[in-house]
Amino acid sequence: MKRFLMLAALAMLVAAPLRAQRLVIGERAPELTVARWLNGAPDTDGKAVMVEFYHSSNRSSAERLARLDAIAKAHANDLAVIVVTREDDSAVTSALLQGNPSYRVGYDGDGSVFSAFSARYVPYSVISDRRGRILWVGNPSSLTDADITGIIE
Repeated sequence: MKRFLMLAALAMLVAAPLRAQRLVIGERAPELTVARWLNGAPDTDGKAVMVEFYHSSNRSSAERLARLDAIAKAHANDLAVIVVTREDDSAVTSALLQGNPSYRVGYDGDGSVFSAFSARYVPYSVISDRRGRILWVGNPSSLTDADITGIIE
């Protein structure tokens, strides 16, 4: 019986931090504290924010860059689009910044932003409102312009 109680207590201690890392719609989004901005800090004042996590080894993630640029241009007045990567490589940087995109790129050197946002796969996005409250979380591949407009309104 003692062994069971100790195992149950240990399971609860381990599970508590795991639940704390999950994002919940309506709650405040984690702080976006990247190590450095690769093409300038984003203007988020009075705007909803879309944070997308990126890794060059994922084809879907790489293919989304043009789409993210189009989203950033289409919603320039009401949405800041931010791409976050853990890769610090000149080839990755040049791919992310090819064509002078409208989205901003943040380098997450220690992975703390990935962890804070519970980014375990890519592409993965979190959209928050102007007050920093989470509106949408998930794989952004199927999001349409109409979906994004509906989410941020």
